[in-house]
Amino acid sequence: MAAGMALVSAILFIISGYSVNLGIYRAIESGLQQYTAREVWQVAIIPVNILGLIAQLGGFAVLAGAILFLKNHITGGKLLVMIGTGQGIITILVGLTIELMQGGIVDANNYVLWLATSATGVGIVFSIVARRIAKSVPSNVT
Repeated sequence: MAAGMALVSAILFIISGYSVNLGIYRAIESGLQQYTAREVWQVAIIPVNILGLIAQLGGFAVLAGAILFLKNHITGGKLLVMIGTGQGIITILVGLTIELMQGGIVDANNYVLWLATSATGVGIVFSIVARRIAKSVPSNVT
């Protein structure tokens, strides 16, 4: 079930041209450069850039996560779906809160409508649900 939802999410992301906001990766990179020694950040920045590269794949990363769900590699699948989506429940709640504070109930309603009616919004919701319901299927050991 989780693989199917992740597959639908991946297709919606690919069709809609969704791409992840790389701001968090750039902020981490900037913080590393600013607050650590040069020798440290030159090494520490490598995994951050790899995660940023995977995030740029968007729907294709979510598709790879769906395949991992099918292969019963749940943790890796969840990671790829999360990175490819770039959003989760916390991000949605923060976005909703910001819309409420800045524009009131009308803007918050528009945000909810966007989540429920756009290909990207539905893809985000499906990816979150896929991550939550993904469970390892026990192998039949005789």
